[in-house]
Amino acid sequence: MSKKALLAAVLVFAGTLVAGTSAANAPPLGSEQFEEYYNASGQLVGYVHWSCDGRRTTWGTLSGELEVTRRRCQ
Repeated sequence: MSKKALLAAVLVFAGTLVAGTSAANAPPLGSEQFEEYYNASGQLVGYVHWSCDGRRTTWGTLSGELEVTRRRCQ
């Protein structure tokens, strides 16, 4: 394998690792956010809730398929 091909493979692999571990950012002021993490079987395995006052509550494993829901605070 050439050096260019090896470097390209390493960069793709490293990018995949970084993308797979990224998490959603905190919501803007005046909104709350729900982050739900699902495994390959579609089961909920982790949860993050950003409350309206900026507190962050977590449960479970924060990896897998991420679904983010955001809504305005009342």
